Amino acid sequence: MNDNVLSVWHKGEVSIQKQAGTYERMAEIGPKFIREFMPEQDRDFFSALTMIYIGYVDHSGQIRASILFGAANFIQSPTNTELIINTQHTLGDLITDDIKLGDRVGLLGIEFDTKRRNRANAIVTDVNQKSIRLSILQSYGNCPKYIQPKSFVRNHSYGEFPLATDQCLNQADKDFISSADAFFIASYFDDGSQDNKSGADISHRGGSAGFVSINSKGQLLIDDYPGNGFFNTLGNLLENPTASLLFCDWQNGHALHLTVSSQIIWHQDTNYSSDLLTTKKDTGSDEIKRTLCFTPKKVERLLNGLAYRQLAP
Repeated sequence: MNDNVLSVWHKGEVSIQKQAGTYERMAEIGPKFIREFMPEQDRDFFSALTMIYIGYVDHSGQIRASILFGAANFIQSPTNTELIINTQHTLGDLITDDIKLGDRVGLLGIEFDTKRRNRANAIVTDVNQKSIRLSILQSYGNCPKYIQPKSFVRNHSYGEFPLATDQCLNQADKDFISSADAFFIASYFDDGSQDNKSGADISHRGGSAGFVSINSKGQLLIDDYPGNGFFNTLGNLLENPTASLLFCDWQNGHALHLTVSSQIIWHQDTNYSSDLLTTKKDTGSDEIKRTLCFTPKKVERLLNGLAYRQLAP
């Protein structure tokens, strides 16, 4: 393994890539694709967003997926290695002690109408009551696969922030998850080094409504659709199985947050087919090699936490 590969992928990502058969290709394209700066078009993209998804470790030491909201330009990019994000509008879950100087966070921006998405991992270089300043560690784009197009309008009920907490999913939660066409997953890797590949990460998982199933044990099952071959999330989960899942109810302006333990099920290793979904409608193939299994440990229902709602078709 050469130094360029080491500087891009951590050991969990390399392990999954080797098992999945993408390692040779990732060793070649990874150092070219993942940058330590943002090109001009990415800086413009982030500045135009009205929401950004963030993965971070909260004050209790738990990985968390959340969203920051604002008008266009609530994210600024003074240089090609920096972002400044106004943090005043959240799901209602972010508190002052959650993000501290030196923390490593994951960022994901998506334009649902154009299906464009960019990711960044960054370190907090300044934080106050209104904003965080971030220095980019890794920046890269993602393909538009599995993003279901949506348009948004303001949620006039945003800001009440009642929160209900439970240890398991109720039937309403299960019905909502089973009808979702997307969720967001935050994961975390830290081997004690100070290189660019350590820290929090957040990514989008999407498909046709029903791409998430729930078994009789209350576990969430998601087939791992073919993607870019990076395996950022799976690499993190291999090293640290605790994750955070965020489901957004864009029709009603609510959100569902799950703290979960995870398992990566390789189909050649186990007979798990009775619980799997039919994925041909999303991938064009029945050839799914892995399924993610998430066991909820904590359930949080955030009412009116979304600053935007989906515009009815």
